[in-house]
Amino acid sequence: MRQPAAATPNSGLPSLMMPCPACAGRMVYHGRRVIAADVEDTIYACRNCGAELVRTSVRSAKSAKAEPAAAA
Repeated sequence: MRQPAAATPNSGLPSLMMPCPACAGRMVYHGRRVIAADVEDTIYACRNCGAELVRTSVRSAKSAKAEPAAAA
C-alpha cells in the first residue's frame, strides 16, 4: 500500500541527483557563492573527472538573513 505524498518533503537529500554530463560519474556538492542579495550559485563537481555544474537559484529569506550572522 502506498503512502500519500507529503506536501513538503522532509528529506535531507540534495535536490539535485544527476550524473556527470562528461563521464556519468557521481556529482557531489562543492560549494556555493552569492551572486546578488537574493540569488546564489550552488556548485557541484564530479568525483571522477572534476567537471563542474553550476545551479543558480533564488535564495530564501531565511538563508539571506542567516548569512551576515555567520560571517560575524
